[in-house]
Amino acid sequence: MTAKDDNITGQGADSDSGSQGRPLLGLQIPKQSAPKADNLLLDPKETEAWFESLPMANIGETARQIYNTLVEFNRIELPDLLRAKTVEKFRPPVEYITNNLQKHYIDIGLPLSNKGAKTAALARELHKELATSYKVIIERMISGSSGTFDRRLLIIALHRALNYLGQMLLQHALVYSGWPDGMWREINSIYAYASQNNIHRVPVKADDGRQHNSSTTIEDLFKGLMLFASSTPHRLRQSHARLLFGHLDDWSRFTTILTEDDGGTSLGRFNVDLWSDSAPMHNSLRTPVPGKRIAILDVRELLKKLRSDFEQAPWDLRTGVQADKATVTRPLLRLLIMAWSRPPDRRFVRTKLNFDLRVVAGLHAIYGNLQTTEQPPYSTTRTSVFSLEESNAPEDGAQRKIRWSTGSLENVCLAPLDSDLVTDSLFTDTQLDNTSTTPVSQLEEFGESTGGPAPAEAEHVTHAVKTVNESAGGYCIRWQGDGIPRVKIGELIGVESPSDRSNYGLGVIRWMKRLDDQALDLGLEVISTRCAAGDVREHGKAGARGRAPSFKCLVINDTDPASNATASLIMSTMSLPTGADVVLNIGSREQTIRLTKLVEFSSAFARYHFESVNTDEGEQNSSERPGDEFSDLWGNL
Repeated sequence: MTAKDDNITGQGADSDSGSQGRPLLGLQIPKQSAPKADNLLLDPKETEAWFESLPMANIGETARQIYNTLVEFNRIELPDLLRAKTVEKFRPPVEYITNNLQKHYIDIGLPLSNKGAKTAALARELHKELATSYKVIIERMISGSSGTFDRRLLIIALHRALNYLGQMLLQHALVYSGWPDGMWREINSIYAYASQNNIHRVPVKADDGRQHNSSTTIEDLFKGLMLFASSTPHRLRQSHARLLFGHLDDWSRFTTILTEDDGGTSLGRFNVDLWSDSAPMHNSLRTPVPGKRIAILDVRELLKKLRSDFEQAPWDLRTGVQADKATVTRPLLRLLIMAWSRPPDRRFVRTKLNFDLRVVAGLHAIYGNLQTTEQPPYSTTRTSVFSLEESNAPEDGAQRKIRWSTGSLENVCLAPLDSDLVTDSLFTDTQLDNTSTTPVSQLEEFGESTGGPAPAEAEHVTHAVKTVNESAGGYCIRWQGDGIPRVKIGELIGVESPSDRSNYGLGVIRWMKRLDDQALDLGLEVISTRCAAGDVREHGKAGARGRAPSFKCLVINDTDPASNATASLIMSTMSLPTGADVVLNIGSREQTIRLTKLVEFSSAFARYHFESVNTDEGEQNSSERPGDEFSDLWGNL
């Protein structure tokens, strides 16, 4: 294909697209029709007045007007320059709306409520419509339908379209949905066209009114999107995915796109077929195709930087009130270094087995069920995710059974944690829900919450689930049904022992995949087949009542020599520093231990390795322990 006005040539997605009258790059755009004579979008002054009259304080009404007008705007015929100037005015209110919508589906756990799912769909559709506006300009200019060919306008349109396609990727990642059909074909086609016409390194200003935003190129955006997709965002917490996306501009400058494979190591390299609708994958997982059809992203320099940053990065952001919320922490850096260094090889064989399981979510629920002697008082559906509150104690010492909602974990199926999640159909087969367009009459639901009282939960019966398959690394559990508990990446899951209801194994949610509004696939890594409930307090410190405050914990102390396991202590937060001596109380037995290493830390829990220590003070205070009050007498008898 040839752009005669500016001698720009390029290869589209379909070689015969020009002769068939189809879009040259294969970009998905709606049909255009002639606008009505009184349409305000035809007059720049009326359009400007309409934007100034938007009720920005009312998020729901502003979202309704912006969404409906933007949909109409993309389906009427307009001159390219007028369309470009008008769509630029849509950008600030769309950003304002989507930032305010995120509170309905970010950091509240999944599965989302009906309102949360609709809100997330609205955020995706707003970014999709912005991308569509620029795609219309691109297709008209490349096909020759535009009256004049403006090379500068084409570069800006390509840059903006790629930017908002990236925003769509982020929105899908935030709700753990698979990439929709056609999205990566458009991303790859835009970069391929720009690079083949040597306009992929032309800097484009953001023009969003922010002083710190520097110019970026089409290649910078493409490298950032390759980085984001290859980080396996379905393994990241929502806050981590947003933080990663915010650093793409800076980190992409440490990466390089290679047009040919130099035959070196595959570590730290990802490739994408620019003629396909596929996301980047590790170089070792696909044989690179010859010629300019392939783009290889080399991230080895970035990995050197991240390894250096890891030594200086904090474990969390609780260093003070003024802590920078955009700081990348060690847990996130560790996940990214692992994702960008090595391919997701399968470590264990998947086995199909069918047996019953009962599970409970959250450290405090697991703790409560382990502490009870007969009938566990905690229910998965009644336990808030990451909540520090506990259920009220049963009256008169009575114990309650675990209660489950009907269908809490219906149709549960298991698959191994170690599956190849980048290329496995488990993640790539999910399609975009084409019914995500929200009717106008329902847009007021996206306004501020009225804060009405939550409906009371009913008592539920115990619910058993069946496994479909597993591996030595863990399971893939499908949470399906109404009223299932909301969970996040990194949440602890207790698996009740089928032979002993007082014993629980421990698992951690490592990845999440959203199937629909009421179904999730959770990748569960089993970190221990049994654990014990305990309490810890700092050794040698006294509180208001004579001893330091205690923290609830779970103890992993596998005595099987074949397991080669190290004793671990799991707390709800990183409340204690490594190297500290603490008193561990399990049942009626106390011992002094030293926290030797922080193995893992997240918003859900902190896991330490520990070792037993003997202290003189511990021996002096041994009179406080039942059964040891005569320990100094035995040698004198």
